[in-house]
Amino acid sequence: MHCWKTLNLKHQFGTTRIFIMASCVFILIFTSSFVLLNLLHQEQFTDRYFWLFVLVTLLLYPMHKLFHFIALFDLRKQVTFRIRIQYLFIPVINLRIREPIRKKRYLLVLLTPFILINFFIIAFTVYFPAYTHYGTLLLSYHCSLCLVDILYVKYLLHSPKEAYIEETPKGYEILVPHTVG
Repeated sequence: MHCWKTLNLKHQFGTTRIFIMASCVFILIFTSSFVLLNLLHQEQFTDRYFWLFVLVTLLLYPMHKLFHFIALFDLRKQVTFRIRIQYLFIPVINLRIREPIRKKRYLLVLLTPFILINFFIIAFTVYFPAYTHYGTLLLSYHCSLCLVDILYVKYLLHSPKEAYIEETPKGYEILVPHTVG
């Protein structure tokens, strides 16, 4: 196997640009979903259970990482966890796979939290229209969390079919057999 390409979005875009893109995703998803759901349900909003909304907001990032881990459950012995503090107060959870895995599997791992968590948030919002404002905020926040995963998916879709993905300190390396150019 040889390295076809190395992906590192922090070096390619920079953390500031990624943050700005995530903020734009948040605003776009919130405004469009809020307007769309208000057209479907015109119900009076309530601020009951605000404490639960705050709790779910705080737990959304760890749940996102947990869904990544669930998608890798059969490879759990090859997964390492690392928690570090960024900008003095923001905990960042890193999951790292020590062995290369197939591209299709890695795409599944990247998309699992996006699909499942967003499905639950949208279902909650549709079934409880009085909490549309909470649901759309959670959906927007989670979509902005998923931005980096979606960007990696975009780049991986253009890589060779038989590729393997390996995580290294430099970023993600796309490995291909020597017969693929």
